[in-house]
Amino acid sequence: MRLVLALDTATQECAVGLARWPDADTGEPELVGETNVATPRAALTHAVPMVERLLAECGHPISAVGAVVVGRGPGSFTGVRIGIATAKGLAQGLGVPLYGVGTLDAVAERFAGRDGLVAVVGDAMRREVYPALFRCEGGSVIRLAPDSVARPFDVATRWAAELDEPVLLAGDGLAKYMDVFAAALGARAEIAPPAMWGPTGGSLLQAAWRNGAPSQDGRAATVLPIYTRLSDAEEAERDRVVGPYLPGSGVAGPDAGVRP
Repeated sequence: MRLVLALDTATQECAVGLARWPDADTGEPELVGETNVATPRAALTHAVPMVERLLAECGHPISAVGAVVVGRGPGSFTGVRIGIATAKGLAQGLGVPLYGVGTLDAVAERFAGRDGLVAVVGDAMRREVYPALFRCEGGSVIRLAPDSVARPFDVATRWAAELDEPVLLAGDGLAKYMDVFAAALGARAEIAPPAMWGPTGGSLLQAAWRNGAPSQDGRAATVLPIYTRLSDAEEAERDRVVGPYLPGSGVAGPDAGVRP
């Protein structure tokens, strides 16, 4: 079994986890330890010390890590960049594979033991949210839509029109917009405890395993952040410059481009 380290700094908490992954596709990851610390606007100073402390508490040297998992967002732009940069540095320095997993997928993974719809509402700032729907069934977590960004009222109204069954709501966007979703969904809405609104080290590791991380190429260069939109600086540049191609989501890719 490989010892795998996980890290996510896309939300207001830094999540770190350590697990043993089976060498074959069969079996389940075995959680060794995890820790979550509230780090609003301070992930850069907490991430590496948290990794060091968790490894020490679990009795493993950093050299024992055989792979790294990182939450790709969406979330805080700065937080996502800090997490991915830190994870790439660790993976490159250790000479081990790096695997990416969606931050919202890791939140949904926390509810794998229940059956039904789970809606994760991430805080996107700018009075917007990152909405994602999942179906939990028989221990599986199935994503129903790609990552996106939208206004809370628009998302809540759409879900109210489309969903005809109970839905469990989680995600740090609820800290600001819980009332919007509760009002739109009415009796169909169940609000998860705030302590379960973010990813954990264990849920990152489980979500990565469930989504086939070991089958990824493991190259640090191919693990890119999930932004869903341009940053403030990129939007300003798009408005200033007419003509050149600019990425549509902050990360270049075959479907990411827009033209001003």
